[in-house]
Amino acid sequence: MNWIFGTSIFGLLCLLALSAYIDRIYFEMGKFLSREYAENIDAWENNVEPKLLLGRESAAMSASVLRQIALGALAFLLAMRLHGSAGGHSLVEISRAVFELVLVLLFFDRLLPQLFFTRTRGEWVAPITPIVQALFYLVLPVTLMIGLLLSIAGLAEPEVEVEEHASEAMDALLEAGEEEGVLDEEDRELVRSVVEFGDKVVREVMTPRPEMFAVPGTMSLEEFTAQVNEHGFSRVPVYAGSIDEITGIAFARDLLGVKDSEAEERKVAELQRPAEFVPESKKVNELLREMQGQKQHMGIVIDEYGGVAGLVTIEDLLEAIVGNIEDEHDAPAEDEPVEESDGAFLVSGSFEVSRLRELFGESLQARASSEDGATEDEPAAEDFLPQLLTGYEATTVGGLVSEIAGHIPLPGEVVEDGPLRLEVIASTDRLVERVRVCLAGSQTASEPE
Repeated sequence: MNWIFGTSIFGLLCLLALSAYIDRIYFEMGKFLSREYAENIDAWENNVEPKLLLGRESAAMSASVLRQIALGALAFLLAMRLHGSAGGHSLVEISRAVFELVLVLLFFDRLLPQLFFTRTRGEWVAPITPIVQALFYLVLPVTLMIGLLLSIAGLAEPEVEVEEHASEAMDALLEAGEEEGVLDEEDRELVRSVVEFGDKVVREVMTPRPEMFAVPGTMSLEEFTAQVNEHGFSRVPVYAGSIDEITGIAFARDLLGVKDSEAEERKVAELQRPAEFVPESKKVNELLREMQGQKQHMGIVIDEYGGVAGLVTIEDLLEAIVGNIEDEHDAPAEDEPVEESDGAFLVSGSFEVSRLRELFGESLQARASSEDGATEDEPAAEDFLPQLLTGYEATTVGGLVSEIAGHIPLPGEVVEDGPLRLEVIASTDRLVERVRVCLAGSQTASEPE
């Protein structure tokens, strides 16, 4: 009888290892995986699963049922073996037997399947597909019964629709990729930028009209050469009368073919090339493809009324993905935030609203964690910022302040929204130039001006 017992134990251990391996495959499906994990899943999906003639959900449940049956049968046989031995057993002997049982189960249920999963490509399962199919069909009645019970239990529960924004789903996927070692932090931010790139419109990445450098078509080439040398631009919009009448684009390299003796007499309009006009509501990914296809590097952005809203370049589109790109002609960025000693930031009016999250994210998180009195109806401080970023049409801090105030605010005016306090430092009758941003209720906010 010993050989029967030993054969049964060996068969159950093999069944446990196989079912645990298959159960792990179904568990890992749909997750971010390293290459060796993906090869096992690909081998199963291509070589084994189609031959089982079972749905994926039924096959996964069958593997789980087989695993539980093997565990239960092993525990039962070993317990009966111990109970049927002659003579009594001390507590030490029982404890040792239980410990040995746990070690054996851990090896065949955890360690061995993990070794198969990480050290093989899963091709070894294909030859034993008929055995796997027979085992799955053997427990199919149990699997169907469990599925029926789960369906009945699901009908008893009311459906709760949870609205999940695409950005939240993407954040969850990126966090999963980082946790599993597939993405590091830099890769995660790059992927996020690429995904967000498809949702942006030209208005968000363009150089706005007040910051455009353009020249009249009546300007002499001699003066234009001096302007190009001063500003360092390779392409310059050309207008007739006013900047709303863009007539073309002048290329700095075209000046190389102009003789010095002709530069004083000839005008910029003679060198201009046709300009491409782009609506400000156009998706940036569509514009990038068009500019690549047409070999265009600059487009004039127009608003819904046909007026010039700004200009956009290939560099602007790429910066939306990889961040700021500087060359030897770029002046030091004036819109970079300046942190003050009290935690406030001085930013230019053209500073992007979306970047406020980077400046105050940690401070808001710290404040939220210290707010013990927050109720369910009163969101924590860190929850206000996303509402601030998505509640307005303005994309710059200057535009945001003007939109909240309802007018172009004067220096000294203060507006608040959520946890942020924005004080205008400098402005003109047309735009806000400088703003101090801090957390409402902070020392800076409470100090009188």
